[in-house]
Amino acid sequence: MLNFYLPDFYNNANLICLMADLLKHYPDNFYDDIRIGAAYGSFPGAIWNGGRVIWGIEHREAMEKMIKEYNDRGIAVRYTFTNPFIEEQYVNDRYCNMILEISQNGMNEVIVNTKALEDYVRANYPGFKIISSTTKCLMDVDAINAELNKDYFLVVTDSSLNNTDLLFNLEPKDKIEVLVNHYCRDNCPNRQAHYTAIGKAQLNYTELVFPDCKYTARNFYTLMENKSFITTDLLYGKYKDAGFKHFKVDGRAHAPRNVIESFVYYLVKPEYRDKIRMFIYQSLYKL
Repeated sequence: MLNFYLPDFYNNANLICLMADLLKHYPDNFYDDIRIGAAYGSFPGAIWNGGRVIWGIEHREAMEKMIKEYNDRGIAVRYTFTNPFIEEQYVNDRYCNMILEISQNGMNEVIVNTKALEDYVRANYPGFKIISSTTKCLMDVDAINAELNKDYFLVVTDSSLNNTDLLFNLEPKDKIEVLVNHYCRDNCPNRQAHYTAIGKAQLNYTELVFPDCKYTARNFYTLMENKSFITTDLLYGKYKDAGFKHFKVDGRAHAPRNVIESFVYYLVKPEYRDKIRMFIYQSLYKL
């Protein structure tokens, strides 16, 4: 069984739930032996959030309802609590702790970056599966192997390792989560600076100021030019045959058309993509 992890559970809730329902009721339209393992992201305004900025706030009842919608479909809610600035002075944040309190049922997951937050979640919310974040930007093979030897449910590798011998030589492969379509260009020199800027903005509720960057692709199909892009032929061939089982689809904060296209591309058989895509647009956007 191949597991896909989709963005983002808050802003794309209707889309992800619809995909899950279509997969359940029309399995022949989808690739064989796949499932939506989790939807990742954050509720707005959580200072622990990283990777993308999500300002705002949500009330408890709406959170509980959304978590239930996913969990009732067998989909985990996965929190991107990867802000690189979260140290001990921030772990008692009331809003973030409330998010974990209402969703600690043994099914949901937390992605971590800092040791302080990881230790806090492990000690206070043992019901969550803990995942090591791609935002750590680990490239050294020894560092990656050390991460794989730790008590993580999964380790999300850096996308720059995709389609390389280094990635295929890592073990165990069923503990590795591969980011298949990262919207950054290959070897983006500003990637770490982006995560830093995002973390500061989320923590301090300030304007997001990115470094100058010409490396971010904004169209799903331009991603196919990247050496790190994993095609469906590779995913359902070489990667599956090698023992990889976990695949993350990028797309938080991206236009719905790109997110829809990525879901259809990776989950739906080619001969049914037009049909499923049209159904999505008609159902969600009345087009």
